[in-house]
Amino acid sequence: MSEVILVFTFILSFFLTIYGTPLAQRVAFRYQLLDQPDGKLKNQAQPVPYMGGVIVYFSFISPISLVFAFNQQLLGILFASSILLLVGLFDDFKALTPGIKFLFQVVATYILLKSGIVIDLVFFPRWLDLGLSFLWILTVVNAFNVIDIMDGFAASIGAMSALTIFIISLYTNDFLISILAISLAASLLAFLKFNWEPARIYLGDAGSMILGLIIGSLTMMLSYTRFNKLAFVSSLFILGIPLFDLTYVCILRIMKGKMPFWGSPDHFALRLRKKMNWSSRQTVSAVVLLQLFLSGAVIVNFFATPRITLIVSIVFAGFFLVLGVVLGRVKME
Repeated sequence: MSEVILVFTFILSFFLTIYGTPLAQRVAFRYQLLDQPDGKLKNQAQPVPYMGGVIVYFSFISPISLVFAFNQQLLGILFASSILLLVGLFDDFKALTPGIKFLFQVVATYILLKSGIVIDLVFFPRWLDLGLSFLWILTVVNAFNVIDIMDGFAASIGAMSALTIFIISLYTNDFLISILAISLAASLLAFLKFNWEPARIYLGDAGSMILGLIIGSLTMMLSYTRFNKLAFVSSLFILGIPLFDLTYVCILRIMKGKMPFWGSPDHFALRLRKKMNWSSRQTVSAVVLLQLFLSGAVIVNFFATPRITLIVSIVFAGFFLVLGVVLGRVKME
């Protein structure tokens, strides 16, 4: 029966996005929720509608509401993501200051933690688990917000992250996580039909922030220690690319004496595109391939010994360090 529910959830979420996205495009054009080219960071040929985040969220939550009873954790995700959706929409329509956005992110994170979605590491005291959970959600929300810089980038990484979580949840028998992950993955895979280069609609801040909140929540809900005491580091692999880019951008901006929260061409993907002389599509494809390796490492970590997990972690940490140094030499301004 559970397999039927999962298949139904995937199909419904997928086709709600396929048929709902054109409607979202029309609404965005009508109310001028458009991303205008500026010749700097925004180099699209013509205005592109936002509102992608709204249809992704609607398609994600609709099947779940039909097949799953709303428990405390699910309500927490629903309320917290709804706050970020509304804040993101307002920001897309009329840009908010980073401080205002961060304030609402804090409120959404607090609601999420109150619903019982908290990191649970047996060797940490409860207060430290709560602190890490708070920091984790805020970091992942902003990481997805940061990587939404190329057509199909954030949606591709989000879809692969959700699929990875789905595969792990099948092994851990976490049915709630399975349903949430497969619904999100289906919605994002369908959305890529419209968001792949050249994009006809964007996720917008609304979409990128709720992606971060939902995926960040799912990584905290997964059961890790059942297989490997170090398997909790899998969250870092699942979200390795967004976390790397957020860290990388902040470091480069601070080194230049700039505010880390304002837009700039410091993203590793933009630097990679310039260094390799690739198109945006080629760059996103390369990053998706990297995410595939990271997802494979997640599977390995769950069933390997702690020693193997440690070795894999060191290898990827070294890779990202070298990548950061090499791309840091690329002149962007």
